[in-house]
Amino acid sequence: METTATATPLERMTRYRSLWIAVGAFGAVGMVLFGSTIGSTPRPIGHDWWYTVPVGTGFRAHLGFYASVALLLTGWVGLGAQALAGRLTVPLAWLVLAVWGLPFLLGPPLFSRDLYSYIAQGQLARQGFNPYVVPPSALGHGDLLSSIASVWRGTASPYGPLFVSVSHLGASVAGTSLVSGILAFRTIELVGVGLMMLALPALARRLGNDPGVALWLAVLSPLALFSFVSSGHNDALMMGLMLAGLAIGTAGRLRWGIALCALAATIKLPAAAGIVFLVADECTRVSAAARWRVVAEGAAITVLVVAGVTIGADLGWTWLSPTALHVPTELRVLITPLVSIGTFSHGILHAAGIPIALGITVSVVQGLGALAAVSGILWMILHVKGQDAVRLCGLALVLFVVLSPTLWPWYLMWGVAVLSATSAQRSKALAVVAGLGMLLVGAGGTPMLNGGTYWVVGPVLLVALVWFVAKGYPRRVFDGSAHAS
Repeated sequence: METTATATPLERMTRYRSLWIAVGAFGAVGMVLFGSTIGSTPRPIGHDWWYTVPVGTGFRAHLGFYASVALLLTGWVGLGAQALAGRLTVPLAWLVLAVWGLPFLLGPPLFSRDLYSYIAQGQLARQGFNPYVVPPSALGHGDLLSSIASVWRGTASPYGPLFVSVSHLGASVAGTSLVSGILAFRTIELVGVGLMMLALPALARRLGNDPGVALWLAVLSPLALFSFVSSGHNDALMMGLMLAGLAIGTAGRLRWGIALCALAATIKLPAAAGIVFLVADECTRVSAAARWRVVAEGAAITVLVVAGVTIGADLGWTWLSPTALHVPTELRVLITPLVSIGTFSHGILHAAGIPIALGITVSVVQGLGALAAVSGILWMILHVKGQDAVRLCGLALVLFVVLSPTLWPWYLMWGVAVLSATSAQRSKALAVVAGLGMLLVGAGGTPMLNGGTYWVVGPVLLVALVWFVAKGYPRRVFDGSAHAS
């Protein structure tokens, strides 16, 4: 029998399951208490959540908040020891989700102000306006408009017609109360979380992987709880439908899988990656003559679903226009790798006396990143044969996000959620992203990298890129031999 002295740290951690759950719960409660003053609360400043803890907005509040983040992260890591040892069952994962998620469901928004934009788009639709044409500023001055991040107040909706229709429903149910609206929209996003809880175990088992680890990464991680429950991002609905599509599509019901992924794409377009890799994988299983039929069927189902939802929403096709598709990329923030590299490159060029505008330099870097992302994704699509198509889909989403013109932490959940069900679920890098990714922004939703931070971040990213390529990691990640990295 192994004694405590000879047990490994991981083995010792697995003995304290209840402790880790309790530690995580204390962390979640602490975050929503301290977050009532420094979180993404309704504006103007001083406009209370339905409760407020009198800790101010200074050092004490931030110390308490981030100490609570550390507690939640500690509990999550401890629970991860259970998951990696095969001891996190699906029923237990549901229990942990309830215990850790309830404070975030009832607490103030944290890390993002996007919920207010959703409410505004729903209010616009409720009042008979088209959110694809009319921006939130048309609602006039008030608490709702003040609560929306200033950069999005004059911007029309960038989301698909299914989500805008859901926003209309949410606004109709909640009325004009901001608190009620936030709680209503969070409840809607819980539908996506529930779909993930159902789809991920089935998908992980089918791929020969641990369902507990999948749920630990994709639903119970700090990044997931902050993105899907506290911030209430519509990425939860998108990923719930997409993962359900992947689970069904890989189970032999390809048409239904494509239809669900297409439905997810009417929330946010990146879900279309599921369609592409399901079809590409099926093409490797049929004769050359039958491949055109598979592609044609996939395209037809996608068009029918997208057209049906768009026509049913009765808001037109503006959401697919080049202008609308460009909206999410308009804001250049330094937490985006390409923006930091581009800004650093401009600084070097400026120091060398080369008069090139910052906007041009960043645009060139973004263009090169887009070319690399498209090339890499196409290469993966063409080399699906003999590979796990679901894992490649997750890698494609990661590549798309990392090399995108604008990166927000919740975008990282796209790749994390898909990869969590694959053989990549034990990747240390994936766990680090799932644990720390949301900390790229502050409690109020402001990016943590500002000012001259690009002088550090830019060269670090360039060195990391060179090291990554020089070590042959792109090929190792593709063929699945870098999962322990």
